[in-house]
Amino acid sequence: MNWKFKKDAEPQGSSNGFWYDLTDGGYVKPEELLEDEKQIEEVVKAIDLLESFEIALLNNDLLNEF
Repeated sequence: MNWKFKKDAEPQGSSNGFWYDLTDGGYVKPEELLEDEKQIEEVVKAIDLLESFEIALLNNDLLNEF
């Protein structure tokens, strides 16, 4: 995919890892980095899909975090 970043997009720092900062932490915000609305929508949908998968794994005792 050819990501279309905003010209004024600021570098993103990560102290807890990319996934946390993109989801739970909310520090990486696609809408602040990307200029293409369709790409923003795709990222948000992908996050929702993967979070749903994670919840399903947890609910079925198929994910052990340590």
